[in-house]
Amino acid sequence: MPGQLPPPSHTPLLALPAVSLDLETTGLDIRNDRVVQVAAVPMTGAEIAPPPHVVQLIDPGVPIPESSTKIHGFAADDVAGKPDIKTFFAELQTLLAGRVVVGHHIAYDMAILRHEAARAGIAWMEPPTLDLGQLLGALDRTLPDLGLETVTGHLGVEIGKRHDALGDSLAVAEAFAKLLPKLRDADVRTLGEARAFAAARQDIVVRETQAGWHARPGDAVDVVREAPQVRVDTFVFSRRLRDVMSSPPAFVTPGTAIEDAAKFMVERRIGALLVGSADAPPKGILTERDILRAVADGRACSVGTKVDELMTSPVEGLQEDELLYRALGRMDGRGIRHLCATDRAGIALGMVSQRDLLHHRARAATVIDLAIDGATDAAGLALAYSQVPGAAESLIGEGLPGPEIARVVSRELRALTARAGEIALGQMQRDGAGPAPAPWSLIVLGSGGRGEGMLGADQDNAIVHAGTDADDAWFARFATHIAQYLDDAGVPFCQGGIMAKNPEWRGTPDGWRDRVEQWIGRANPEDLLSIDIFFDLRPVAGDLEMGKKLRDDAIEVAAKSRAFLGLLAESVGHYTPRFGMFGSLRVEDGREDLKRDGLLPLVSFARVLALSIGSNGRNTPERLRDAARAGRIGEKDAEKMIDAQRQIMTLIIRQQLADLHAGIRPSNKVEVGMLDKDARSELKSNLHRLADIIGDIRSFMSQR
Repeated sequence: MPGQLPPPSHTPLLALPAVSLDLETTGLDIRNDRVVQVAAVPMTGAEIAPPPHVVQLIDPGVPIPESSTKIHGFAADDVAGKPDIKTFFAELQTLLAGRVVVGHHIAYDMAILRHEAARAGIAWMEPPTLDLGQLLGALDRTLPDLGLETVTGHLGVEIGKRHDALGDSLAVAEAFAKLLPKLRDADVRTLGEARAFAAARQDIVVRETQAGWHARPGDAVDVVREAPQVRVDTFVFSRRLRDVMSSPPAFVTPGTAIEDAAKFMVERRIGALLVGSADAPPKGILTERDILRAVADGRACSVGTKVDELMTSPVEGLQEDELLYRALGRMDGRGIRHLCATDRAGIALGMVSQRDLLHHRARAATVIDLAIDGATDAAGLALAYSQVPGAAESLIGEGLPGPEIARVVSRELRALTARAGEIALGQMQRDGAGPAPAPWSLIVLGSGGRGEGMLGADQDNAIVHAGTDADDAWFARFATHIAQYLDDAGVPFCQGGIMAKNPEWRGTPDGWRDRVEQWIGRANPEDLLSIDIFFDLRPVAGDLEMGKKLRDDAIEVAAKSRAFLGLLAESVGHYTPRFGMFGSLRVEDGREDLKRDGLLPLVSFARVLALSIGSNGRNTPERLRDAARAGRIGEKDAEKMIDAQRQIMTLIIRQQLADLHAGIRPSNKVEVGMLDKDARSELKSNLHRLADIIGDIRSFMSQR
């Protein structure tokens, strides 16, 4: 649509909104030659939109040389009466808006359009591009040349009609679709990574520059090089439903007369009533709109109409600790004005209305794309999850610290995992495997479970199920589908194998209890990294209570084992912050690994402290404060560690966003040289303080 921003660099190629574009022109002089024909074929990832496609002859307003006519076949008579390029530009810009332009020698086409726009006095927002030849050339440097015939032939694509804009653009679209799996095999997954990968063919870029394809016209036209930054209302990303809900909710019984329910709403000045009782999940909801619709069609005109005849069921609800942006997304997605805030058992605790959030709404262009809930395949998941870095960038620009942003990122990772599970269930049905043979709970482990996940996280998940050993084959297939959907969506397989598709990360409650007891009774130091993240588990789909009970039982057993806790505490020593000469920051290739030298020891030690007191605190600040209240750590030390985590996570997320823009896979390594003097000094001080505190408390715990 007009004005739509181009896809961000972290958009997955699997779901990339693209358009294959080709031009035929009066010649090869990008400054003076004109467009004769335009063709465009929209795509989403490897999926090519069905015809009709855009193809348009253009009156160039200048004679077409005979030499050019011999190539593309268009003469003056063919273009007579056709629109000029200025007339067609509005349609073209609408077509290109929000898409990446894919082409062969696409820099030439962009140069032609750039100069055409300048002559016509048209503001031109140059879209991001991917060049088919550059990508294939970076992938296979043995190709004799990178002409269109060679490129398409190498990818097994036939050109229907050469030097016809539609024929060439269709061939490019088909070739690009066949190139995508090859790029994935080369671990090139996003738009930014693809552009960085193609840039490795600097020889091509040099030749294009020498030909003038990257030259700019004069200042007569506004050429917009970068999309404007969007801003986010941070309130909805930092507050929870319980912060704004009206409580307690108002209830009526199913047999209440509509007239009485309406009077109740007027007296209480509310727009909705829950139906049922306060000690059980609500049976339905009756809103002002329900009554108005009923009056309009005559249903509420008869005396004695009861509430249960007009109520809506089931009731849309979210747990009270959900962030407000999730509530906004649910309301917008369902087209509703009221949302029930519940506890874990579904008991209503309050109500939230759009009126309550009127001053805190976040616009559709600035919030995370909540299409996760509506995704039906891997491409849908990938497109939805690709919105997370954009939201993180806006939030960091608004001044939110790293832990607050990580909470949002983690929530979307858990939502993505849950939706992958739902899609996998459908896949199992289509495969003929049938429904689940027993109740199950899908669990996210590690940073995603703690709410401290950052960009570029990989998978850490598990399954607990109430089936038998014979049922494990079904859950193995189910978990394999989940892992593949997540990998396709941009959450790669865990390199350590911590995924439910592997047998050691799924099982029955009894099997998990045996496994936990074995870990606690016979754990080796080298096993602890995969064991300790288990205690961060959070159920996200299926029987949530089954997953919650597994965590509660595991914490209870761990808290009673002094030997296990001592081993966990000792293991932190392997990850205490490292320093260079004279206590300087430990930098390798210009970067410091702030997960290895900061977050890992901090998070691990907070986990040990929490387990030692049987705390159910889930994130690191909660665990440290619980430990301080229990006397295991000084309150000042706890707050210093929380401050250190805040700075470290903020630095990592800032670096990850910069890397995404550069087409670099996000990591936990920060380019220290780019920090100002104060930030470097603060980081160094925090890491030294962290090392001292951990050292002191390790000594204390080893003596217990």
